[in-house]
Parts: sequence; C-alpha cells; structure tokens
Amino acid sequence: MGRRAMALAVAMLVGFGVRVYAAGSAPTTPEQQAAAAKLVEDVKTGSARLANIQTAISEGYQQTTPFRFGQWGPAHFNNRQYTREKRFLDPERPSALVYMRTQDGRSVLIGVMFLAPKGQGPRPGGPVTEWHVHDNLCITSTGAADVAMAPGQCPPGSTFLGEAVEMMHVWIFDNPDGPYAHSLTVQGIQAAVRYAARR
Repeated sequence: MGRRAMALAVAMLVGFGVRVYAAGSAPTTPEQQAAAAKLVEDVKTGSARLANIQTAISEGYQQTTPFRFGQWGPAHFNNRQYTREKRFLDPERPSALVYMRTQDGRSVLIGVMFLAPKGQGPRPGGPVTEWHVHDNLCITSTGAADVAMAPGQCPPGSTFLGEAVEMMHVWIFDNPDGPYAHSLTVQGIQAAVRYAARR
C-alpha cells in the first residue's frame, strides 16, 4: 500500500474527520422508527443486483477509497452519474456502495452510502437517519477520495470538499453499531467479515 493509500486508510479507521449533523434531540416517534426500518429493507431489496461487483462496475461504480487493510477490508465505490441525478435517497441507485474484500479475494456488498449537499439529505427516520460530513475530505479529478493533510490543504491533483457534502451509510449486514453507523468500528468490521464469510 502506498503512502497516500495508507494515510487514507488510517484516516478512515479513526473516523476521517467525521462530524454528525443530527436531525434533532427529540426522541424518535414510532413513525420515524418504522420509516428507518423500512429504508433498510428497501436498500437491501433495491441494491440486491449490486451484490455482484461486476454488475456494479457495469453500471458505472468506480472504486474511490482503498481497501482498508491493503488487499482486503471495506472500500467505497461511487457512481458519479447517480450522484449527479440528485435522487438523494434512492435505494435502487445509491451514490456509493461499500464492499468488503475478503482475504480470499471475493468482494461482498455490505452497505450503501447516500450523498447530498450539506443540509439537503432527507431524514425519514428523524434522528435515527442522521447524515454526517468529513471535514478533511478531498476529491481527485477521477472522483477518488483523499485526505487533507492540514485544514483546507489537499494533496496535488485534488480539490478540498470540506463539509460541502453530507453522507449517510445504510449497512445491510447486522452491524453491532446499527444500520446507520457513520463509520465501521473494529466490532463493525469483525461483524462484516463474518457476514462476508457466509455469502
């Protein structure tokens, strides 16, 4: 793994400058809880065809983050066309997919990620469906993610995005941190590895 890829993987492991923008501090209503649960099920159904990574690639998904542990682990694949369509919460056309590359080389879909301009992400589940931003996010001309090494200072060839874009993950495996966890903890990765081994 190169130095830039290593820096990005480390940043992702420690939260990649995550800031959460909650819908509010009020307790969730039964309707919001039901809407959040329905979104998870809709994502599982809507993204089922994308379980095959070759199908995803044929639809235009491209890898934008390195596999976290070099040759294996989770990585994001973004679809620039679906992102440009601004259908911010479409379970059948998510902005990005997260695959777990197993140590035997298989790629297993473990979640999706939705993108929206900051403040525009729909929150059908209220506080359950929080969006977050990364305050040190840079993007290359190919759409790959990179890390600002100092506030607002991106590596050559990339542009600082900062907090202009918010995102929300929906995990389709049994994540101990919940289906809307903002990043994968050690426990989340362990659960994703177990999930991938059964696929």
